[in-house]
Amino acid sequence: MVAVEQTRCGFDSLLLEGHPTFSWLARDSSKPGRRQGGGVECWVAHASPDCAKRLLKSSRRRGGGGPRGVREAVVRELVPPLQRLLSELSDAVGAVPPEVLVAEGHRWGAAFPASSFAAAGSGEGRFYLDERNAFAACGDYFSPFPGRVEGAWISGTSLADALLARQATS
Repeated sequence: MVAVEQTRCGFDSLLLEGHPTFSWLARDSSKPGRRQGGGVECWVAHASPDCAKRLLKSSRRRGGGGPRGVREAVVRELVPPLQRLLSELSDAVGAVPPEVLVAEGHRWGAAFPASSFAAAGSGEGRFYLDERNAFAACGDYFSPFPGRVEGAWISGTSLADALLARQATS
């Protein structure tokens, strides 16, 4: 997470498919109750799975594989490309690139499932429903957005819709 001067970006989150470093960028201070004063914004940048693997491997080689070493490596290796990205986004809207005021690294080990769930059963990949055994499961792992809360919401509401539709026809 970084705290930066106001960016004037016209969005609160950005999915970065195919970006070499980041997979998702979100303005944390846009969440209800998290507004910052004084023109400061907080942004969360998720490293792409490949970047995260490289970062962890690099951290272990340097002997800093523990939590503190990983946090320091995250800041050292991810803040410069994040500054470049924020500068590009600011340039696109005609704003001055923001200065990073504070940066804090974090390793979220479960952020990127290795793959999405695809199994026999109904649910079109957004959930798992085995009516014969009266079993259902949902979560971000079943969605087009694994590792993100949006994926969990899509999966859960898709399962709820399917169960309600089945109830209405029975």
